[in-house]
Amino acid sequence: MKTKKIVADSMPLALKMVRQQLGENAIIVNTRTVKKGGVFGLFAKQKFEVTAYSLEKESSSVEPKFTLEIKDKPEKLLPNMNKFESKTEGNPSGFHKNPQGLYNYYSKTSSGSEKTEAQTPIKSPEAEKKISSSSKASESEGPLLDELLQMKKMMMSFMMNGQQEDALPAGMSKWVTRLKKQGVEEEVISEIVNGILLKHESIVDLSEDIIEQELLTIITEMIEKKLPVSNMVHERTRMINVIGPTGVGKTTSIAKLATEQVLKQKRRVAMITTDVYRIAAVEQLKTYAGILNVPVEVVRTADELGTALKKLEHYDLIYMDTTGRNYKKVEYRESINQFLNHPLESDNYLVLSMTTKFEDMEILLNEFLESPIQKLILTKFDETSSYGSILNIAFKYPYQLSYITNGQSVPEDITTVDATMLARYLLGREK
Repeated sequence: MKTKKIVADSMPLALKMVRQQLGENAIIVNTRTVKKGGVFGLFAKQKFEVTAYSLEKESSSVEPKFTLEIKDKPEKLLPNMNKFESKTEGNPSGFHKNPQGLYNYYSKTSSGSEKTEAQTPIKSPEAEKKISSSSKASESEGPLLDELLQMKKMMMSFMMNGQQEDALPAGMSKWVTRLKKQGVEEEVISEIVNGILLKHESIVDLSEDIIEQELLTIITEMIEKKLPVSNMVHERTRMINVIGPTGVGKTTSIAKLATEQVLKQKRRVAMITTDVYRIAAVEQLKTYAGILNVPVEVVRTADELGTALKKLEHYDLIYMDTTGRNYKKVEYRESINQFLNHPLESDNYLVLSMTTKFEDMEILLNEFLESPIQKLILTKFDETSSYGSILNIAFKYPYQLSYITNGQSVPEDITTVDATMLARYLLGREK
């Protein structure tokens, strides 16, 4: 067994030196940053120290005994390895709390195998049988491969924390920095990097083009999982309710959606507004309704809503524009739920502005999780250059990403969500 403690200027260089000196099967047990050089502790440079070991003997090119043991009886070895599995608490490397114990264990295993081999230089029929059945034993190596993959993930998480950002390979580091500037949360970035690790044994030697393509693919897939099967309004749907805080563009979004149904789908459409608090809100909706030649009903209470629905029952589809309020307050959320409690089959949309900080979006998204709202409309896409909140929502919440609006023009400036396009915006490949 060989054990090395390697110090280098960067983590990729340190890992490369580990492979050169200990081989491709070297196992890393600890990583940390150290200060080297300087005078009286001043002007010292940050270095990266990696402690690793290999089970190969320096004077022998024979396959390590530990490898043979895994092929023969992995089910016996893995339970013992769990004794040394780290829980990462208090250990910044995220690997083993007791690397010396791990070293002793593997030393004992290797020496025990060597003794057995020395006593039986000629292979017995039983041994030949074991070798012939090694392909069956390999089926039991799944847990070991999972454990090694978990170690790779922990290593990447260690390199991605704020203090170790320089440890990432250059080809990956620039993209991590890009996603952070776009407002993508660290847990989402970690999931993306882990997705690349699932496809490649190492990201150190990947070219920038391959990394970019992998990022584009993974981000696209994450967003696609939260897209509705179709944005077509089902023929059984009788009502579209649009909810959201003040100033996000609910009324304009309704006008865009209603125009599609009137002009292209040839449906008989009506409108209802409950927004009697905002100045000119009713007049704005009436203006759009006049252009489309559709009726508008103004309601102030849930009881009045029942009367209005009775009056409009012969229309194919009804759009309801709700009052824009500060829905962080529970009384406003309860009041809006009263308007959503009606007998008609409906689709409920929550409207959020892309210019809102994701921390503020989260408050609303969390508060409405228990409500009958299923879909999102993201507005003011044209007024921002930061798109990370879309990816955060897709990763963390069950809502469907239905529409994006990108301007004030009715009905042109609304579109269904294009996952590939959004991924390209996030990576800076679309302007």
